[in-house]
Amino acid sequence: MPDRLPEVHYDSDETVRRVPLTKDYISFKGRLWNVPRALRGELLAVRPLDQDGRYGIFFGSWPVATIDLTTPKSVSDVPEQVSDMSPG
Repeated sequence: MPDRLPEVHYDSDETVRRVPLTKDYISFKGRLWNVPRALRGELLAVRPLDQDGRYGIFFGSWPVATIDLTTPKSVSDVPEQVSDMSPG
C-alpha cells in the first residue's frame, strides 16, 4: 500500500474541503463534521443529497459520511462494507 493515496480531482463547481492532517473533521456551513481518521490530509467533496439540508461527504465517488443540517447532531459515518476491490 502506498503511504498516501493519489490526489482525487473534483469538478470546479463542487464544494471541496481538505481534512486537516491532525484532525478528523471538516468545516461546512459554520459547523464541524467528523470524518474517518484515514482521510486526514485528503480532499473531500460535499454534495447535496435528495432532501433539503442533507449533504454527502465523498472521497472521489465513495460516500464516507452524511451531513444533516436540519438537526443539531454531528455527521454520521457511512458503515464500512467490504467492497469488490477488497482482497478476498
